[in-house]
Amino acid sequence: MKLSKKMGTCLLVFMLGLSTTATGPKPVDAQDAVPGAYEMLGTPLKRVVGVGGAPFDGPDGTPYISASVNGSPAQFVSVHALTLQVDKVIEIPGTSSAPSMITGADGNVYIGTTGSAELFRYVPGTAELEPLGKPIAGETYVYGLTNGPDGKLYGGTYPGGKMFEYDPATGAYRNFGTLVPGEKYIRATAYDAERGLFYVGTGTGNKLVEFDPATGAVSANGMPASLSVEEYPNSIDLIGGKLFIQLNKTSTLIVMDKLTKAIEYTRAGVSSQVIPSADGTKAYLFTPGDAYVHAYNFATKQTESVFRFGKYNGWKSARMIQTGTPQSPAYTLSAWAGYNAAVTYDFAAGKQRGQTIDVPGQPIEIRSIAGGPDGRVYASGTQGGVGIYDPATGVMEPGSLGISQAEGITAIGDVLYFGIYPQARLAMFDTSRPAGTGNPAEIAKLPADSLQDRPFGMVASEELGKLFMGTVPQYGQLGGAFAVYDPATKSLQTYRNLVQDQSIITLAYKDGKVYGGTSIWGAYGAPAPTAKEGKLFVWDAATGQKELEIVPVTGKQAVTSLIVGPDGNIWGFDEGVLFIFDPAARTVTETHEVMPIRYAGTVWTDAFMATGKDGNVYGTARGVFFRIDGETKQVAILDNTRQFSNLTVDRNGDLYMRSGIEGKRHELWRYTNPDLALAGMMERIDDSAADGSMGQPLYKQTSNDLRQAVHHWQAGRRDQAVHFLNKVVDSLETGDKWASEPVRSGLQAGLNEIIGLMQRIPGN
Repeated sequence: MKLSKKMGTCLLVFMLGLSTTATGPKPVDAQDAVPGAYEMLGTPLKRVVGVGGAPFDGPDGTPYISASVNGSPAQFVSVHALTLQVDKVIEIPGTSSAPSMITGADGNVYIGTTGSAELFRYVPGTAELEPLGKPIAGETYVYGLTNGPDGKLYGGTYPGGKMFEYDPATGAYRNFGTLVPGEKYIRATAYDAERGLFYVGTGTGNKLVEFDPATGAVSANGMPASLSVEEYPNSIDLIGGKLFIQLNKTSTLIVMDKLTKAIEYTRAGVSSQVIPSADGTKAYLFTPGDAYVHAYNFATKQTESVFRFGKYNGWKSARMIQTGTPQSPAYTLSAWAGYNAAVTYDFAAGKQRGQTIDVPGQPIEIRSIAGGPDGRVYASGTQGGVGIYDPATGVMEPGSLGISQAEGITAIGDVLYFGIYPQARLAMFDTSRPAGTGNPAEIAKLPADSLQDRPFGMVASEELGKLFMGTVPQYGQLGGAFAVYDPATKSLQTYRNLVQDQSIITLAYKDGKVYGGTSIWGAYGAPAPTAKEGKLFVWDAATGQKELEIVPVTGKQAVTSLIVGPDGNIWGFDEGVLFIFDPAARTVTETHEVMPIRYAGTVWTDAFMATGKDGNVYGTARGVFFRIDGETKQVAILDNTRQFSNLTVDRNGDLYMRSGIEGKRHELWRYTNPDLALAGMMERIDDSAADGSMGQPLYKQTSNDLRQAVHHWQAGRRDQAVHFLNKVVDSLETGDKWASEPVRSGLQAGLNEIIGLMQRIPGN
């Protein structure tokens, strides 16, 4: 239902194509451009997601294990290594994740952060972290912390692939620069005191070099070329003259002689971190697939099972603890298990004990949002989990679905499909069935040789019963993929480099055609783009062929949003420019600058657009929430203070977004205005009559009065509009003969919300 523009409201509107500022549209003052209601609904995702970790001892010698728990903000959590009781929970300022931790030679724990690339120190027994500053200006991630000579600390960075030194005695940093040209990550390091050098693992070419801090010399790559596809090592542990290197892509552990670089043992599916046995003859490793801890025997160069650790996705902060006496030593292994548990194993007693870490879940940043076919709103989080908000009840179910991080979400019928990172996997959730065993479930993933990771582009065709996916490749790669999944046959077809060397990041569907938008960039750590402009392509679902590929806007680098617009054309957002593509004429018919943008580096997501039930197009981009008139193409800036991102529409016509403010990206927000709400209410009443839940006499009365309310609202007569809305409420109250109580009460609640919304708007 298309509603015309209300008169007499305070609008901040500018015509498309007019320049404003160099950084974005003109700021909105106190009053919103289009009067509407914003509501912060809460946090749909709270989890304990432990990453990183380091064992340490308290001032009295008490043994501890620890981890960084992701969230807003991240937290440092220490746990008594034997009782498994929580000792400390301390916020890590300015970051949502801190995967790199090490206990220094001074006994303190050092923590490297992501996003801010800072270093913090925890002194055991204290209640706060000590900020140590930023090791290297311009870097955004700290990885691979390790101990070096003279009590100094060393680590690596992204995106410069640089190595740094920190001296706890003086507080001074030293920047060694980029060690391996072309490699953007230093992910793992280990120091060899015997040789006075470091073993450094880089990405995304998965290289291994030796680095001498005294001379600055860097050796040639010691990693076999056949392992370059592994992207990078997650951990390097030097034990007994051997390098235990866990590789990222396949979680393969290789045991390499530190001098010859000969690989003496290989095993897939191993967690990062390997620790020595008490007597030094073995090294312990954990394999999540069989849930066992295994011992690598240095003499035989083979492994043997030791004990069942538990069904966890990995371990961290693992350590051996002497629990006996000097005369009669005994040992217990302790480790943080998976995301939110801890495990001990008493070797003498042969007894394993595990329990959940008793700390509150941290708010998790929202990654993607979608309105479900059941009327509920689904939000997936960074590091996984799906929270559900029910508009009918106002109930939030935080993290209620165990699905990994979804980059995109779409639906066919009652089934939601989630495009999952990593490895470009696909999961489904049948909204008509309760959550439980087999629901949700992972059902497919793109082939390993397609080298894909992130399915941002997700769209479905109800008429064809098929799902279409567009992806960003794995670390270090250029060239995304396009995939077609058929739920009926469970078949998946994959087309790599459908647009050469570009990532496919947004999809729309209409009348047997799939429309795709691309970014010139590949994954993190990829080579420089080979193209200069993002593309629009058209895929014919019947023939299975790409039939058109064009540059929609000259000089623009990424098409980040495509939708079927209110006029039936394809509307796209290409680096700040709205373009309209006519499917019949197969050409771009209009382009209009929405805001001046120039991407400076890798971009996969920016704009999110949706057609509102009022016939206008709503969008978010660069922290700006805007509305484009479906007819005139005028733009109204609705908000630029909350830095909104993502966007979806529920069945009532309300819009949902997430805050983009640092520290608040876990917040789910709802927006509506009278035009949206009236159009949504008209649709609900029409649907009630169509499905038989409302009889014709009541339908005729309520729909006529609602149309009168719309007429008066559009004419700027608020009181008359409210009068007719109240008449609809009264008709529903006495209409028990023609509709059930749940139907009537649900509609009444929605109508009362619209009345309240109208009455809060001044000057009408």
